[in-house]
Amino acid sequence: MAERPIRVLAAGMVGSGSTYLYNVLREMLSAGQNRPATATYSDEWNPLFAMHPRLVLKSHWGIRALTPQAERGMLQPVISVRHPGDCVCSDMERFGYAFDYSVQRVALSLSFCEKLRALQETVVFRYEDGFTSSERTVPGLARVLGLRLPPETLADIGRRYSAASVRDYAANLDSVPGLMSGSDNPADAWCPTTQIHRGHIGKLSSGRWRELPQDQRRRIDEACGEDASSFGYDCSV
Repeated sequence: MAERPIRVLAAGMVGSGSTYLYNVLREMLSAGQNRPATATYSDEWNPLFAMHPRLVLKSHWGIRALTPQAERGMLQPVISVRHPGDCVCSDMERFGYAFDYSVQRVALSLSFCEKLRALQETVVFRYEDGFTSSERTVPGLARVLGLRLPPETLADIGRRYSAASVRDYAANLDSVPGLMSGSDNPADAWCPTTQIHRGHIGKLSSGRWRELPQDQRRRIDEACGEDASSFGYDCSV
């Protein structure tokens, strides 16, 4: 009997823990297999992806190309969201981006998640619920995907991508073979396998957006408020 294909779209808002979900999914789909699952970042759909029985795509801005694939059942959406204001704060802090640029990045990723939220099969994780440190996250994802893995394997995967482990990994990123870089920004470098960036883990706190100037909070509300409300977030000044 042919293997049941499992193709997952790990879509997340910028700074919402989406890389944690991506790596957990990548490790789970590879566990016990003869070959690792195909896993990469992509905002576009490549027809060759359909040839892979175990696939994980990480994406922040795939609303145009990847949403239709989720709608037709080709991809199982697993999304992570966070208050847009805190996503902006995290994006500026970790990568040194300007405020307006970070707002644009966050708003686009939020629109993507909001579009996927309408699908019945979409699994939603909220950063504020602490899913990246919860012992229930990895076993819960395994159940959703119909994966039967030993509890010790699932626990090990969760530990491997804990905040402390990822912080250590990011601090030693220069030792990673094939390190990728998208610009001259030293913070904009990442491991092609894990998608972990240099300085990947921020302050792990919520509510920091309230410390922003009022005009910046108003801009976040204008750009993100409507979509954010569908996830229970209030961006009003």
